[in-house]
Amino acid sequence: MHRIVFGDFMSPIAIKKNENRKHIIMGLLLGALIFVILIPLVIVHLSIYLSTLLGLRIYTNFLLILLGVILVLIGLSLTGWAAWALWKDGRGSPLPIAPTKKLVVSGPYAYTRNPMILGAFLYYTGLILISGALIGLVIVFSFTVLALIYVKFVEEKELERRLGEPYVKYKKSTPFFIPRPRRKKYSHELSR
Repeated sequence: MHRIVFGDFMSPIAIKKNENRKHIIMGLLLGALIFVILIPLVIVHLSIYLSTLLGLRIYTNFLLILLGVILVLIGLSLTGWAAWALWKDGRGSPLPIAPTKKLVVSGPYAYTRNPMILGAFLYYTGLILISGALIGLVIVFSFTVLALIYVKFVEEKELERRLGEPYVKYKKSTPFFIPRPRRKKYSHELSR
């Protein structure tokens, strides 16, 4: 026998909102698993394996390790900041299973259209420097170039279709990958 308690139900709108939040959280967790744990593990292990296979030296220099730690921290911070901006301002995640609901031009997106890739590049480069298997820099560079090609020719087309003219204006005024300082008024004009 079930007893219905007043307030023990959710409206269809609340259920849909709760399911949407679950999709976003799952997207963020999946993204973290793939891009913060799995891909870096593969890149570092492949770099060490190739260095050993090719007889290349593994460098263990304090300054290299220190630079690597700094790049890891900057890369993770930038990636986290970008994910937070997508969640807070765009009500979505970086993954297609829970895309943003609107154009995000705040946070790191005010300086570059692809802060997640830039953050990942810095993070992976830092890990390679820490590992000392410098051949991994070729792997990181190649991975980054492939990601940027995908974004340029696939993702940007989808964003133009989904977000329309505001995205086209944002694209014209914001660098693709390498950030540059910009005047604040541009980001406010784009978000209107």
